This record gives sequence, C-alpha cells and structure tokens, in this order.
Amino acid sequence: MNEADLRERLPNYRFYHIIPLTKDLATPGNPKHVPSQQPVLRALQALDLKGKRVLDLGCRDGLYSFTAERQGASEVVGIDNDLSDGAVELLIPYFKSSVRMYEQNLYAVSPKDFGTFDVILCAGLLYHLRYPVWGLKVIRELCRPKGILVLETAIFYGMAKHAMLYCPIGNEGPYGPTNCSFFNRKGLLDTLASLGWKTLSMSVLHPGEEARHANGSQPVIDRAVLVCEYAGANDSPLTQYWDGTHDLISKGGIEKLRGLCAGEPSNRTGEASPSR
Repeated sequence: MNEADLRERLPNYRFYHIIPLTKDLATPGNPKHVPSQQPVLRALQALDLKGKRVLDLGCRDGLYSFTAERQGASEVVGIDNDLSDGAVELLIPYFKSSVRMYEQNLYAVSPKDFGTFDVILCAGLLYHLRYPVWGLKVIRELCRPKGILVLETAIFYGMAKHAMLYCPIGNEGPYGPTNCSFFNRKGLLDTLASLGWKTLSMSVLHPGEEARHANGSQPVIDRAVLVCEYAGANDSPLTQYWDGTHDLISKGGIEKLRGLCAGEPSNRTGEASPSR
C-alpha cells in the first residue's frame, strides 16, 4: 500500500489518534487530545518492552499498541468496546503489524480470554467507567505479579486531605455525559494501593494547578499519568471483606481486622511531587 492508496482510503474512516504513516502523512485524529497523549508515550517509551506481553485497554486506533510493538513487545492485544475499523482494516495491514484488536467491554475481559500480561496500558478510560474500582480490579486480574500498569486518567483537585471520587452525571461533568468518575490524587493512590498496586511515579499535566486548588470546594479537572507495579494477589481479611468472601462477623474477627489494618503497609508513593 503506497501513500496514494493511503490518502484515498483514510477519509473512509473516523480516527481519534494522530498516528504518523509516512513522512508527510498521518491519520486525521483529534489534535486537542495530543497533550494528554504525549506523557503516556513518554512513560511507555521509558519501559523495556522487549519480549513482553502488552495489553492496551481502550486501544481505539492503536497509537499505544503500535508504539509498544515497535519497542519490541512479543505480543500486543488491544481491547475497545468501540473498535476502530480504521485500525483493523487499514493500519494493521499497512504496518504489517501483529497487533490483535478485539471489540470487548473491559468488565467482561478475564485471563481466560487472553491470559495475563507483563504491561497493561489504560489511557483515557478510567473516568468513563461508572464502576471504576471494579474496572481496576479487572485490570489487576489481567496483570502478572511485578507487572506494570501505565494509567492515564482525568483527576480532580480539591479536598486533598481526603480520598474522594467525584461522580457527575448528565451535563454536570467537565467532559460531557460519558465521563462520570474522577478521583482526586489521594483517592486514586489509595484505591490503587488497596488493590495491590505500588505507584512508582505520578505526573500531572498542569502541576502548578494542583497546589492552587488542593483545598477548593469546586473540583478542577487535570490529567495524570501513573506508572504502577502489581505486588501480587492480596488475600488479607480486609480484601476478603470487600470481595464478600469473609466470615468475620460469625467468627468475631472485626476487632482483629481493625488491628491488622492499623499496621498495614501502604503501596502508595510518598505523594510528594505532582510531576516527574
């Protein structure tokens, strides 16, 4: 497929990502999303992906999938509940890529479908989820111990001392009605830690805004990129309680649980710097 063929076929598809195809040609994606995509690419490019299995959740046109493949990933699987025809019919054949893309909902994905992965990418997805904690739990089940999660999401500044989740509905949200779950920094870090993720780094798109709005009563939205390591399955009494597999009350274990939680180590980072 030459450049003339590409130019003729590109208008047949609707693209979200801007993906370079030749020296002078790229997919006609939306340029307003590029600033939030660049930190993800930097985080991804800093990883050693040679021989790794990579899962790209919410892959859309495959910007991160193709990047991971170029970095030497042995296998790349992309999942999206609104699969890009342009990626499947045009980009994968054009790049002679081995990336596999599937139309599937995150909540329905399990290790039985595709196995587990060394690296999982989840960019621009979490804040669309009405059940974000469940989504993160699903992601955990798909990751190998010591595996890496690159998570890009929208967060809000405000109520900084408390772990918060801002859940606008309808047109109350900053991005429209499909965007319904915005953690603040503490809420996101604490939630990840509770699911067994150790946050290695976190950067935000506009670091100067965080200090200005940390204690505000009105949520101010920014974007964040986190790189996390999965510490492995946590079968603590607290996890059993959350998952509904406990028998703490019948065995009088509530006080014991409180004692365990008081000394439980955190998987969070020091939360010090808002940017790398």
